[in-house]
Amino acid sequence: MFSMRYYSPAPPLRRLLSSYYVVEVGEARITDVMRAELPNVRFVIRGRSALTWPDGSVRSGYGASLFGPRCLPLGMALEGPALVFGAGIMPDGWLRCFGVDSDEMADEMLPLEDLAGSRARSTLCRMRNGASDDDLVAAADAFFLSLARRYAARQDPGFGMLVEDWLVRGSPGGIDGLIANADRSARQVERLCRRTYGAPPKLLMRKYRALRAAVGISLDPGAHWLDIAGEDFYDQSHFIREFRTFVGMTPTQFADAGAAVMSHSIRLRRQLPTLPRLSLVS
Repeated sequence: MFSMRYYSPAPPLRRLLSSYYVVEVGEARITDVMRAELPNVRFVIRGRSALTWPDGSVRSGYGASLFGPRCLPLGMALEGPALVFGAGIMPDGWLRCFGVDSDEMADEMLPLEDLAGSRARSTLCRMRNGASDDDLVAAADAFFLSLARRYAARQDPGFGMLVEDWLVRGSPGGIDGLIANADRSARQVERLCRRTYGAPPKLLMRKYRALRAAVGISLDPGAHWLDIAGEDFYDQSHFIREFRTFVGMTPTQFADAGAAVMSHSIRLRRQLPTLPRLSLVS
């Protein structure tokens, strides 16, 4: 048995979090690829998880894990019977909840307790005692609402929304376009992108072009590569190379269900009416 379900956070959290998700696995072991993505929190309520980094190193997941923003794809294995609850974290949410610059945690995984303290342990305990998805969502809402009160003064929502709009619209004007609209120097834009999104503008632009292509393939696996790539890539070789860098496999492998869980999650969460625009293209 395998099941994946998505839920909306409480209304005050919807600029801070993209969505909640629940993954349930029966007596089986599932493997997949986790593409480059926004930060997220993951509670392993039952079962065991392991992550494989691109250098081949394997790390066991914690009971409650915090993943920073990633430009690297990871291999994922989940041993059932398992129940996992996760939350995607938007850039504003990262600063509000954890109070550290995003690039300090880029492509990294830590015990959630390191930045959330005893709240992480008590929330995992509450989830393990829960009887339904509603109980899990209520525990997560309480957890994030308590965290979001800690670092409100660190927000720079105007810049974050500007970058989000630029990425959602396909990075019009390239990096020069972003700098012009931000009315800041190139150095300031790079510093704020690293702090807010965990990567400089050029890397963000490359990442979201590849993720946008992965969404396109998930929605239409039979589409021709030119229709998916559009004008974002020089040629087919460039498209394949960039796709593999951020998604972890070639477009053909992806279309052939090489990442069935990833593709299913892309399609499923798009049905959530509160999903932020940035999550629709990643």
